[in-house]
Amino acid sequence: MLPVGHVCEIEDPDQKDIFFLPDRNFFKKAFDTFRSLLMISRKNPAAQKYLHSRNSIIIEKRRHLHRFKHIIHPFSIFRLFWDILMILIITCLLMITPYQAAFKKRLVYWTICKNLLLSFCCVDIIINFMTGYFDKAHYTVVMEPKKIMKKYIRHGTFLPDLLGSLPTDIVFIKTWQENIVTRELVSLICLLRVFSFNSYMMKIARTYNIEMALYEVCIVILRLMIGFQWQSCFYWILPIAKTSMYLPKQPSEDYWINEFNLWEESASSQYLHSLLRSISIFLSAGFTHKKPKTSADLSLVILFQIVGTSVIWNIIARVNQLYKGANSSKIKYQNIIAEVKQYMKRRQLPYLTQCRIINYYEFCFKHQYFCEAEILNTLSAHMRQEIGMHTCRKFVENVTFFNNLPLLLITRIVDILKSEIFLPNDIIVRVNESGDCMYFIASGTVAIYTSTGKEVCHLEDGAHFGEIALIMVNERRVASVVAVEICELYRLDRADFARTIHPYPMLWEQIKKIAIERHERTTILNDVYKLVSTTVGNDVRPPCSATKSFPAGGRAPATYHPVTLH
Repeated sequence: MLPVGHVCEIEDPDQKDIFFLPDRNFFKKAFDTFRSLLMISRKNPAAQKYLHSRNSIIIEKRRHLHRFKHIIHPFSIFRLFWDILMILIITCLLMITPYQAAFKKRLVYWTICKNLLLSFCCVDIIINFMTGYFDKAHYTVVMEPKKIMKKYIRHGTFLPDLLGSLPTDIVFIKTWQENIVTRELVSLICLLRVFSFNSYMMKIARTYNIEMALYEVCIVILRLMIGFQWQSCFYWILPIAKTSMYLPKQPSEDYWINEFNLWEESASSQYLHSLLRSISIFLSAGFTHKKPKTSADLSLVILFQIVGTSVIWNIIARVNQLYKGANSSKIKYQNIIAEVKQYMKRRQLPYLTQCRIINYYEFCFKHQYFCEAEILNTLSAHMRQEIGMHTCRKFVENVTFFNNLPLLLITRIVDILKSEIFLPNDIIVRVNESGDCMYFIASGTVAIYTSTGKEVCHLEDGAHFGEIALIMVNERRVASVVAVEICELYRLDRADFARTIHPYPMLWEQIKKIAIERHERTTILNDVYKLVSTTVGNDVRPPCSATKSFPAGGRAPATYHPVTLH
């Protein structure tokens, strides 16, 4: 039997670091390590997602090393971590810059922090010019410098990246104290970096196969956080800019700032009042102050209320989409049950029959509807066998004459099993009928009755019955089997079993011998029960007095009651 997990014991030369020369000094090894971070790596999920095999990754690594040494591979570890780092940097930049522009004009370390983040953004532009890209049309990685530049400039986010990364404070070095308001307003151009922020977020989501509905909800939340931050800035800085574009001066009495005497308050108090105003207007939750008196303030309020209404409806749509995606099977089940109820109502079925049908659906689908046949058809034969073995192997292995079968044969037997569900009181097997299959109990309990109507035992999860029918043709059933509760069984037909075991004649004879012996013992036991029944009479009457005359519909009469498990 082959091991389930493969542990490679063959030394593969391609797995070694054959790309760099051995016996190099410390600095050259450090340089080689850094270069390996710029090359394609299997640790990057996108590498296996697009190139699939190990050999393709090795070939791509060789091509990169021999032809494009100075280019960063898009599926490298460095590029993956750089994208994540830029998401964090741009988020910090978009949160810090408006706060620093409106409320922290006199603190130098806020300016230093902002310009440090802008420096990273400038480096990001350089790295983008040095990073290849994956061409989905031709399914290849492009690393030619000219094509990379053309792609980034024409179809990428180069222009907004360039404008959003400019260290605008350099322009105002000579007039640093004279043009404070203008300097801070110009620094808000970093908002253009939001385009590359969206691009990096989408790239990471695709790399890790994040569900798109979940991604949309997360990105909307992030945009709301950044949006409230920028609104707070605009509500504070716009009145100041309308008053003076040079030094910050207190606005006139018509502006909302003077309503709460905020001009002399601390920066934190000013920010909190501006944030409260932005949230209340954005969500159309009502004003905590008088209505705007100036045209500039009024225009800003109208604009943000329109934007806020659109965003709220967008969030509702995204959340609804996420809910439907996460609960699609439950929603399908509810729709199916509604159709079934309409059908039963149209046919005017009895109430008990309706309850049994609903119970059948609940047990079969567990409140989540899916088409198993379609799912299995999309999988490979090996995957279907693996699922079948996981589900049914323990039932087959519990059968005595299957114990010595090869794994390949057991796999084939599992592949031909058919699932069936029986409700309480359903007759699974009827005594004296011709048998052509056996059953394995996946879940549930069944009661076994002799031909005299004597209940002899219960069979439960993992048990089996009817195996004699696989070997002995035209053999009558020696017992009746009735479902005590809802049961999920797997049926193995004689014809399918014969075709499967035909290539193994010796096994067939061995199984046939065991089956005949078990059949003889069962016949003797049944004759004993008949003799006792004739001698004692009513003392051995079964729980159901009409076992041998169950109705043809395959269901036990209403007088049947499940008994305590033996």
